[in-house]
Amino acid sequence: GGGAPLPPRPPEGGEPLPNPGAFEECHRRCKELFPVQMEGVKLTVNKGLSNHFQVNHTVALSTLGESNYHFGATYVGTKHLSPTEAFPVLVGDMDNSGSLNAQVVHQVSSRIRSKIAFQTQQAKFVNWQVDGEYRGGDFTAALTLGNPDILMGS
Repeated sequence: GGGAPLPPRPPEGGEPLPNPGAFEECHRRCKELFPVQMEGVKLTVNKGLSNHFQVNHTVALSTLGESNYHFGATYVGTKHLSPTEAFPVLVGDMDNSGSLNAQVVHQVSSRIRSKIAFQTQQAKFVNWQVDGEYRGGDFTAALTLGNPDILMGS
């Protein structure tokens, strides 16, 4: 045929491909290399209240934009899947105007992970998202619902 040639097949009995990991992890390392630009001063204080719960306070004094204060809380559950991972994880951050960002991540089983994130501005919901992820032996499948409005049919 006139199509592109197929890639070569791996030899029979070769090593299976590893799981590539979560889609959202693909660019995380690259993003971490680039600094966050800001003009002014930022002070963050973290305080662990227990092995599972910590709070943080952040004050940002800006020369260009608005200065602000954020209060955050993080809870890490007791279900350990590895020495570095425990679930569920609940993270919340509220600023001085009352806007909230929150996430809940839970490893339902060794192959299924779920995440719910929502955002408010003052007392109004502006965004929410539900993610589900299934990890196979050599693949990861994910489903994301963004801002579904069941009552209005969108």
